[in-house]
Amino acid sequence: MAQLSLSSRPSRSRIILFSLVAATIIWLFNKLNKDGYILQIQYPINLTFNDSLYIPITPLPKSVTATLTGNGWTLLRKSLPYTVSPVNYPITNPLATRSLNPAALTTIMHEQVKDVHITNVMVDINSLDFEERMIKTTVLKVDSVNLNLLPRFVVSSLINLRPATVTFNGPTSLVNDIADTILVRVPAQKIRGNYDEELPIRYPQSPLLKASTDRVFVSFEVAELFGNITPTPPVVEEKKPQTQKPKAKPSSKKSKKKK
Repeated sequence: MAQLSLSSRPSRSRIILFSLVAATIIWLFNKLNKDGYILQIQYPINLTFNDSLYIPITPLPKSVTATLTGNGWTLLRKSLPYTVSPVNYPITNPLATRSLNPAALTTIMHEQVKDVHITNVMVDINSLDFEERMIKTTVLKVDSVNLNLLPRFVVSSLINLRPATVTFNGPTSLVNDIADTILVRVPAQKIRGNYDEELPIRYPQSPLLKASTDRVFVSFEVAELFGNITPTPPVVEEKKPQTQKPKAKPSSKKSKKKK
């Protein structure tokens, strides 16, 4: 009878290892199939509110600490990231809401999470801060007083801006600080030719403040004045002295007195 070579025989340690792995899997399956397990996890939530009227000025909480009771397999699935849908928590009056209501959130989770039992929910105190949303349109204007032109050069056309206005959207406290007119500074020095450039719009920067644009195209024409270099004929005529006839009259009066 032919015998297997020593190299082809499975080792005793390998057989024992496979047996332990299989036994562990069978035991784990049996354990996870049972109910009554307790797990504390960060459960995802989604706060819903009228975002056309209100805006949060602090980051909204993305999850709450919840204690779940249920089947082992279900709890294992709940503990894995991105495997559960967030619970929707409505906020009806954002300006008066400073934190989540644990009792209300527990009730909502019971309604939306069907396969486990929620035994406890913990939330952060004073974790919410909302303001009314405000939209404001501001006029853009070039700071023409501080235009730096070469001597004898002047702006010879209207100063065009595209766009001529910018609209801001954000919390009331930030939008109220924006002036009704924003001056656009032209950084070019010693301008001597027609100007057409895209320039930044200066306003308070904040991740909560959105602007319809942050740049503007500015263009205008420039011309050189020559009047102060070559005098024109009318200027020479103005320098002619007035006629001397009025001076001759006094002299004639003096001669009459002598007679």
